[in-house]
Amino acid sequence: MISIGTKTSLKLLEILFEEPLHEFKEIELIKKAKTGKGSASNLINELIKENILIEKRVGKTKTISLNLHSRSVFLLKNLFDEKKILNLLGTKLASVILFRNQVKEYTKLIMVFGSTIARTSTEKSDIDLLLVYNHANKVMKIREEIEELFGERFNLHLYTRNEIKKKVKTDSFTRNTLLKGVIIYGYELGKDLFSIIKGEEDLKRLFFFNERIKSALKNYLNKDYKTAEEIIERTIEQLIFYLLSEKGISYTSKEDAKRFIKKISEGKTINKIYKVSLKEKIILTERLVMSILKNKIVESEGYAKPRN
Repeated sequence: MISIGTKTSLKLLEILFEEPLHEFKEIELIKKAKTGKGSASNLINELIKENILIEKRVGKTKTISLNLHSRSVFLLKNLFDEKKILNLLGTKLASVILFRNQVKEYTKLIMVFGSTIARTSTEKSDIDLLLVYNHANKVMKIREEIEELFGERFNLHLYTRNEIKKKVKTDSFTRNTLLKGVIIYGYELGKDLFSIIKGEEDLKRLFFFNERIKSALKNYLNKDYKTAEEIIERTIEQLIFYLLSEKGISYTSKEDAKRFIKKISEGKTINKIYKVSLKEKIILTERLVMSILKNKIVESEGYAKPRN
């Protein structure tokens, strides 16, 4: 287990949480974090093994992003968010705390976002809040009372539970608010919504695997067997990391990952893939990825896994 509290890890994670959906080239991330290349590169590899980060490789290019599937990432986000609350000016902070305490029995989630926590607000700026509510009328009444008391104004974005779950799938503003805003009440619903965003990112990653498999097949058909094998081997390796991440299984090396994959249902197929010819390896990997993709799409709508 690595130490998240080191200066290097804090600098790297701070940059990643500023752009939680961005895929950074490794050198780009290190430069933005202003850390030493050697120590940062080693730490990035450790964070990948701990399922906190996701690694993608296309050729020699290595990209890094947050693993939104990881419970650890959600917990780390909330730890980093504590610092953002300190950016609130005195009266604004008092207004937010009082508002939260008085409306929480009528809400499922309260988040602060926008200039209020981005250190760009002024005394005249509104306080941006996202709320998932049970009783909108009571929330609005309390809002008026606190606005009158402190002279601050709340800019409320109100949703029902069903509305927010739909919005997070389709609306980039809502998704960005959930990723960059600060939860001050309703961590369980926040975690559920975070996992919905993760589901959308899972699909992107599976599409990426499928594109790499097509690239391997194209090279194979062009009789560039060496490149085809390099691409499919790397794709299988990343697929193993993805599957272990889905199950919350940590590993300390690539050898560990290959050993642990045998313990999950897809491990039998992976084991078979390693024993066949290059052409069969490409075909079987494509079938496995398409099967996982099909299940993800169906499960995202609440249905049971389809029969293969």
